[in-house]
Amino acid sequence: MKRLKGAAVWSLCAALTLTACGTDTRQASGEQPADEPAAEAQGQTEDRQGADAESIRQEPVSQNAVLMIYMVGSNLESEGGMASLDIMEIAGSGFDEENMDVLICTGGASQWWIEGIPSDECTVFEVTDGTIDPVYTLSNKNMADAATLREFINYGYMNYDAGYYDLVLWNHGGGAVLGYGADENYEYDTLSVAEINDALKGTKLAAEGEKFEWIGFDACLMGMLEVADMTADYADYLIASEEVEAGTGWDYACLKTLSDGEHFEGEEAADVIITAYSKFYEEQQQYTPDYTLSCLDLSKTDAVVESLEQFVNTASVELQDGGYSKIARMRDRTKTFGKVSQDSFYDTVDLYDLADQMMHLYPQEAEQVQSAVQEMVVCQKSNVRDAHGVAVYFPYSNKEYAEMFMAAYSEIGFSETYTSFLTSFSDTLSGEQLAQWDIAEAEPVESEETVGEYYVQLSAEQTANFGHAKYSVWEQDGEDEETYICWMDSSDVNLSDDGTLSADFDGKQFFLGDASGELHVCCATELERNEEYAKYAIPIIIERQTEETDGIPHFDYQNAYIHVKVDEEHPDGIIIGVYESMDTDSSLFPDKQVIELQEGDSIMPFIFARDIVFREDGSVAPFEEWEVSSGAIEYFLLEGELTVTMQDTEPGTKYCFLFNVHDTQGNLYMTNPIYIEY
Repeated sequence: MKRLKGAAVWSLCAALTLTACGTDTRQASGEQPADEPAAEAQGQTEDRQGADAESIRQEPVSQNAVLMIYMVGSNLESEGGMASLDIMEIAGSGFDEENMDVLICTGGASQWWIEGIPSDECTVFEVTDGTIDPVYTLSNKNMADAATLREFINYGYMNYDAGYYDLVLWNHGGGAVLGYGADENYEYDTLSVAEINDALKGTKLAAEGEKFEWIGFDACLMGMLEVADMTADYADYLIASEEVEAGTGWDYACLKTLSDGEHFEGEEAADVIITAYSKFYEEQQQYTPDYTLSCLDLSKTDAVVESLEQFVNTASVELQDGGYSKIARMRDRTKTFGKVSQDSFYDTVDLYDLADQMMHLYPQEAEQVQSAVQEMVVCQKSNVRDAHGVAVYFPYSNKEYAEMFMAAYSEIGFSETYTSFLTSFSDTLSGEQLAQWDIAEAEPVESEETVGEYYVQLSAEQTANFGHAKYSVWEQDGEDEETYICWMDSSDVNLSDDGTLSADFDGKQFFLGDASGELHVCCATELERNEEYAKYAIPIIIERQTEETDGIPHFDYQNAYIHVKVDEEHPDGIIIGVYESMDTDSSLFPDKQVIELQEGDSIMPFIFARDIVFREDGSVAPFEEWEVSSGAIEYFLLEGELTVTMQDTEPGTKYCFLFNVHDTQGNLYMTNPIYIEY
């Protein structure tokens, strides 16, 4: 096993010695990072060259490969020590120093868990004999400044001669729109894709016609065509993830295999890195999070971009001729990434799957896209269905941010043809309503032929502009006639050619359990559904005791989502991960933390409750007008492993059942409810 979360983490840390920076000996007490770094880590080797040195190479230090790791610690480090864990993993990997040099540039965090790493400057460390030695202090301090990244690359290139140069960008990632790297010391300032391009373009490596063998992102959502297009001038290969990465990130123990076998060419290196990454997550003790990691041959980038442009040129004609809804429905069915909670915030989609969904509309163009993608993706491993290795931005689900995101997207320098198509699509998405909807006046009807089947009739105009739908099941909260608790929603619905929208509900709902045998009812919202499985998110609050001061216990609280998969093998569901909820007040990046629940944790299921607002005629007002009354159910102390099951509720339980319908412009409509009893 690579590493554990929580208290066990710091026991592991204490076993490793990093003499140049001081050993982190914190145990499970929850001791916070040192306020002041050890003085020896702030030094600077005098005979090393900085960013402004003349382009005169030093005598060779390394004969084979130099790996540069740009580690923006951010809140991942200050709150959880994730960067320090990876530094220790790198130092303890046992890589062959005769074949490879490893340089780590630290910064961007308010505090570091390894004593001796300064929080108020950017320091370059060389990994030597299982320790990290400070060798250079950058003149810049903001890691979200292109000049800082450029200075680090110049330092490594000018002082370490090698046949191969590799670069890892470590921290948060938000895809082509939001970019990479959140410097906690500079109000979470980030590097946009355009700024990364500026940094790479201005390096001495680029000026001398050299390229990185590969550039990797140990960060979320950066496995995108737009990122590949930017890096193609500066590297031969890109290694990145389409999906959100777990906080443990890459498995740096693979550096030993990488260096011992001198697997320095891009495809060989990628195979080592990606295989180790996949193996680690498949062997996780508690949960296996969704993971993707792929290697893209950047020499194939132009071919993929050209095929995409041909594809959208054809689609643009359809768009101008009133075919928006047809395109939107196909986009709605395409595999998306970054969906930790119910919302698809990032609007990044798998490019191959997008072409697959559009195949019946534009077969020739779609086949060309898929063929080009297959040529580009030279190595890929994933446990995610419909992830083929490279994503692309396509606004749809996150309508609220579409205008802002498109403004940022237009600045990254990607294909004008594709950007123009997205702009037109986005304008219609946010534009005048295409169809009149009065579905709130409709009420689901129970089928006379099939028990548990409910349906509602849509008009021809509504059917033509239908995006997707879910049914939701609510229960009256005790004697309060207006307050209802949403126990479940599901997209297991069907729309027939004549506009009949139907769904089956068997009266079951999710319950959490543990070794005690007690079951605790919970709310579940569907994340994803396909032919093989359905995934749900169960919101909870975790209370965990961290330490005591003068006999007074201290507690941490986390808002989280339990991810549950229901498939043929697990008809009652199985827990596949626990994720922190996204906090858009501090950052728009997905939180990488995968939470390992511990025995003794207090688990409080969180319920979404609403006071349903009815109009004077008795119909249901739009959902946004319902009054919020959500909260946590009484907690239970976790005994043993947390489990999930689907169970029948008590006989006589009365439900309120209704359909939630989205049109192709993302507008939400609610039918009137039908009241049913099980």
